[in-house]
Amino acid sequence: MNRLENCRAILAGCNAQAMLCTSYHNKFYLSGLYSSSGYVLITQKQKYVIVDSRYYEEVRQNNRDAQVLLMTGEKTYDLLINGIIEEENIRTVGFEGDDLSYDRYRSLEKKLHASLVPIDINPIRAVKDAQEIETIQKACAIADEAYAHILNFVRVGMREDEVANELVHFMKQNGAMKESFDTIVASGVRGSMPHAKAGSKKIESGDLVTLDFGAKVGQYCSDITRTFAVGKAPDGELLKIYETVREAQQKGIEAVCAGTRFCDADRAARSVIEKAGYGEYFGHNLGHSLGINDHEDPRLSPTEEARMEAGMVVTVEPGIYVPGLGGVRIEDDVLVTANRPRVLTRSPKQLIVADKE
Repeated sequence: MNRLENCRAILAGCNAQAMLCTSYHNKFYLSGLYSSSGYVLITQKQKYVIVDSRYYEEVRQNNRDAQVLLMTGEKTYDLLINGIIEEENIRTVGFEGDDLSYDRYRSLEKKLHASLVPIDINPIRAVKDAQEIETIQKACAIADEAYAHILNFVRVGMREDEVANELVHFMKQNGAMKESFDTIVASGVRGSMPHAKAGSKKIESGDLVTLDFGAKVGQYCSDITRTFAVGKAPDGELLKIYETVREAQQKGIEAVCAGTRFCDADRAARSVIEKAGYGEYFGHNLGHSLGINDHEDPRLSPTEEARMEAGMVVTVEPGIYVPGLGGVRIEDDVLVTANRPRVLTRSPKQLIVADKE
């Protein structure tokens, strides 16, 4: 099915005659509009894109299959939508319950001449088409290039935020629209914090440094994590942790295949970490789906029993985080296929020592 057919299948399942898209991600997916402004309304008969004069011409050119309606001070969005409701005899409109605030919902409820029902539109984006996969691959390639660059850039004594700024600058200089999310740079003991944003801490010789970052291309994200050493390789337990995470990540990747339950991929990686005695230090899911948003559903979690489908793109990112010592995470973006997983991020995963003494 195409995108509109998928939307209409969701409508049929919830007994609604129209869906109103308000989120950045779903508006972009269905119309190319990536903005907090504007609406996409899908009915059983037509696709409507409702925008103001700032977006009208661009959206009109990109949506030959839709009616593009111009919002003005006189022709407000509710007036336009109510005209469609009356013309198509729409009784129930589905709305994105996970996107609308309570106040916006109450406003819609008062203004629209139809009943409102919350629906989950996001599943229409789960399986990527060939063009989406190609775009994500470009974002992954830029991230790989950025990692290679940063290994030659980083020096003992640099601040974490200097490294983060260089990563973002390099990605933008090499084809990224922007970064996928706030870049994580966690060095030394800060590596025990999975989502530590880059700070003013200086990188010391012997530190492990975890980088979690991504490039956005055509509004599609990449998301990669690598951990490396600076100055000299650490000794003792951190080396054991690194190799444990690397083995767990490989087992997780090998489990990515159409028909496999997401929880089983999580279990494949998590069991390696538990066997090594670090189960309590791996507190997050193995990964998540990836696309227009950097975190999408379904998730590779211990409780997600849905099965993977060919064309999904997921992250595989186990980690071990020991307070007072440090941490390691390794992450790749992986395309689900009918057979073997296709790893889209290709940066090396052996422990690398940058700025070696």
